[in-house]
Parts: sequence; C-alpha cells; structure tokens
Amino acid sequence: MKIAVIGDKDGNDGAVLKKAHLIGKAIAATDSVLMSGGCEGYPYEATLGAFKNNGKTLAISPGKNEKEHVERYGFPLEGFSEIRFTGLGIPRRNYPLIDEADAVIMIGGKTGTLNEFTLAFHAYKVVGILEGSGGIATFIDRIAEICDRQERKEKLVYDSDPERLVKKVLEKLK
Repeated sequence: MKIAVIGDKDGNDGAVLKKAHLIGKAIAATDSVLMSGGCEGYPYEATLGAFKNNGKTLAISPGKNEKEHVERYGFPLEGFSEIRFTGLGIPRRNYPLIDEADAVIMIGGKTGTLNEFTLAFHAYKVVGILEGSGGIATFIDRIAEICDRQERKEKLVYDSDPERLVKKVLEKLK
C-alpha cells in the first residue's frame, strides 16, 4: 500500500509533530510506502518517522531536479528512500501524489492540503484525518458535508491517536 501524508508544510506545533512522527512509524510498521510532496513540516516529520523505522518513503517533488527541489522550494533531501522530480510545480505535483496513493492521511494544513484533499475526495480515496492537528483538518467534515457526497464521506476516518488512525485507514482500504 501507498499512503500519502499531506498537511501543513509550516507545521511546527510540538505535540502535532510528535503525532506526525508516530504516524510515519506506524505506516512503516505495516510495510506500506509513505508518500509526501517532499516538503517540510508535518509531512516531513511523518517521513522521518517512517524512514528512521526502516520504512520506505517517496517524495513527489514539484521541482524538475535536486537543485530546484532544494533552492527554489527549500525542501529537504534527507529521509527519503526515493525522490521523484516532476517539474510540475505546486500545486500540479499534487495530482501524481494523490493519484498514486491508495489512501491519504491529513495532518493540519492550509490551501495546498485542501487541494490535495479535494483531489482525494473526488477520487473516492480513503482519507484519514488526524483530529486535533489544526488547520484545514478542523473543517474537513464540514467541507465534505457541503460537497453533499455521502458515498465519499464514508471514505473519511478520524482519530486523534496516530496508530489507531493508520489502522483505521488500512481497515477502510480492505
């Protein structure tokens, strides 16, 4: 399985960072691949949680090469098993990230995370939301309600506990 972790690239809340790390560790324990957009913040902390626990991590970079990934976007290189350079920029790199993922886990977030969520929601992907992580994640249930797609809302799972959230996401995939 491939699980994309999306969220606030500027996320720096200590408690949420710890939970993001545990999400990555839990994903690694399932032998799933943790995917991200290659950015910092909560997705990167999840990436490090997986990588430090022998998990496979894949970044879908907006940059066309390593230089652009680092210099233009300010994204890290460490902690990834593989970085796929797309040259698509932001937000267009969100398409291959979400398309390739079997499921998505959201941690906080802003506009980019909302874009990733709507792509996943429209594609009927399972989306796990880390409750209490702030940002756009706080409003996802209301956004899904406004979209009036009950069959898609059933693909959403919520939990404030990182390990339980990963477990719920994987159970929903079955």
